[in-house]
Amino acid sequence: KPEKAGLFCERIFGPIKSGICACRKYQIVEKYLKFCEQCGMEYIKLACPVMHVWYLRRLTSYIANLLA
Repeated sequence: KPEKAGLFCERIFGPIKSGICACRKYQIVEKYLKFCEQCGMEYIKLACPVMHVWYLRRLTSYIANLLA
């Protein structure tokens, strides 16, 4: 079983078994539910907001097309 905050932590990489969180509160995670409130599965709190690289590249491509 992976350790909490360890290498294969379910909180970071998702559940070991599909749709079952570590605390077994949710056997099947609903589509509208983004994370488990009790064990924190599928939720990582960051120090500051970040943007995915794909959006950044798309934005620069759009700006480059406007300038060309």
